[in-house]
Amino acid sequence: MKAWMLDQPGKPLALRDVTQPEARRNAVLVRMEAVPLLSYTRNYVEGKLPYAYPPGPFSPGTNGVGRIVAVGEGVVAFRVGQRVAVNPYWITDEAVREPAQALLGLTGISADSGALLAEFPHGTLREVAEIPAATLIALDGLDGIDAARLALLAKFAVPFGGLRRGRLSAGEAVVVNGAGGYFGSAAVLVALALGASKVVALGRRAEPLQALVEQGHGRVVPVVLSGDAAQDTAAIRAASGGGVDLAFDMVGQATDANATLAALRSLRRGGRLVLMGSMQVDLPIPYSEMLLNNWELIGHFMYTRADYLALVSLVTSGQIPLEAVELKAYPFAELETAIDAAGRMSGLQCTVVVGTSPQA
Repeated sequence: MKAWMLDQPGKPLALRDVTQPEARRNAVLVRMEAVPLLSYTRNYVEGKLPYAYPPGPFSPGTNGVGRIVAVGEGVVAFRVGQRVAVNPYWITDEAVREPAQALLGLTGISADSGALLAEFPHGTLREVAEIPAATLIALDGLDGIDAARLALLAKFAVPFGGLRRGRLSAGEAVVVNGAGGYFGSAAVLVALALGASKVVALGRRAEPLQALVEQGHGRVVPVVLSGDAAQDTAAIRAASGGGVDLAFDMVGQATDANATLAALRSLRRGGRLVLMGSMQVDLPIPYSEMLLNNWELIGHFMYTRADYLALVSLVTSGQIPLEAVELKAYPFAELETAIDAAGRMSGLQCTVVVGTSPQA
């Protein structure tokens, strides 16, 4: 079979013929149909990120959609031929305070994640991937959706987990900081699906925000950041009709904290701020304001399996419109071109590599 291999960070990717593995205990083999790419894939491959890479040579690739072709001993519920989503977030199923965790095909997370990456070093950029059964998500009832379109689940899963952690309730007002970004744009659609009465879409450029307004049917209000925290706070409060119940922060490598602080100060009394993005500077927390307003600050990473299954249910029922995302699909052999395209993504866009084998 074919697999994209990275000998080590900084080396070029190579498409190679490799031996198809056999499914080990508690694992399955998945014939990959579609694999979404992260916007920073190029930087990742070139070794420019401070990640705990899997031991090389390995196949990168985090998420994906495919069908099971073999089931290892000990796997009970999954079956050959079943369509599944590959979820990279692996947390060991051990009753300890701090179970090991890793993002398969990308990086270790916990200090003891090396054993996980040594056992399963490969990600999804291969024709057939061996995956721990514990990380798979069943996609029963979604056979009618094209694989490339269904791979968009990965774009929605991350903000879905964060909004659920923030306890978003139907009828609440939300501000999404970073709404013009890859995950932030999806967060706006997720908030709508979860019943938000109004979503303030916060970003630095008007164009990607406008696409969200068109999807909101009157419930999405755009606010273009000025860079002045006080001015932006006032703009969010005006757009939301007096303040929001939940602020969802999905900034990408922010160089200042002004937008995040503006989102925080737009909260009503008792509001929550969920942090899921990335920032290159410290976030100065206003101690007295947090106390006097009963604000809640929540840091959150990824999602739970229950979150992902709930997301699949909303997609199945049509509550989350995958068709709202502009999709660019590239053949498996054209990964390098696809990586460059992924680096140019913004807002409601996604770049996917699709399988070329006849079984896919």
